[in-house]
Amino acid sequence: MALEPAREDDREFPPVDAPVAPLAIDRSAIRRVTAEQVEISRSAVGVATFDRGTIRQSDAGIVVGRSVAVDQVRAGVLISPVVRGEVHTLLDMRSAVAIGFGMVLGKLFVSAVRALARKLLP
Repeated sequence: MALEPAREDDREFPPVDAPVAPLAIDRSAIRRVTAEQVEISRSAVGVATFDRGTIRQSDAGIVVGRSVAVDQVRAGVLISPVVRGEVHTLLDMRSAVAIGFGMVLGKLFVSAVRALARKLLP
């Protein structure tokens, strides 16, 4: 019996116009998840990137999304314009902006002190 090579049209899937169902993750450990809609509960996620998502009773390293609803979540870094619920973060967008602003002011202060020291000391 000889094997026939696959035809070009056998490998292509027809387009489907079905609505995208949210990706549901429960009691799992995942390194990276990328989707349009995500529902994560009682899981650990390294990096989560999505448009709209819900995270419940979970831990996450980095969460990036347009709209995030959370409940009892611990995250390392959270970047989202809309966050609803209880979340504990090490670094969120507000604190990142504050840290960046502080670094710029600190650099300006150090530069001013150096310039003043050069003028005063021969």
